[in-house]
Amino acid sequence: MDGRRGSQGRLDVHAEGPVLRVVLVGAVDLVVRERDAPALWRALEAPAVRDVEVDASGVTFLDSMGLSVLVRLARDAAERGVALRMAAVSPRVADLLEQTGVGDWMATLADAR
Repeated sequence: MDGRRGSQGRLDVHAEGPVLRVVLVGAVDLVVRERDAPALWRALEAPAVRDVEVDASGVTFLDSMGLSVLVRLARDAAERGVALRMAAVSPRVADLLEQTGVGDWMATLADAR
């Protein structure tokens, strides 16, 4: 039995002037990507957005589909010249970013900006 069935993940997006705040909570997987990420992509396209701040401190599970949201967000932000900052990450997210090399890749995008 899948231990994640009772926990629902979500991705919330809030624009605060030039800052786009992204909050990831719970199990971030395919369901979250398909249901919640389209609002993120639309919000990121707003001309006023200059910075993206991600809070992933409440993430309890992150699979490859959830990680793909962070990868696309980092790539799209870099292409638009928008600064991306991981404000907070849970231990699970930190481990996955380190194990996959995505955290280092995101840092090189930020440095190149």
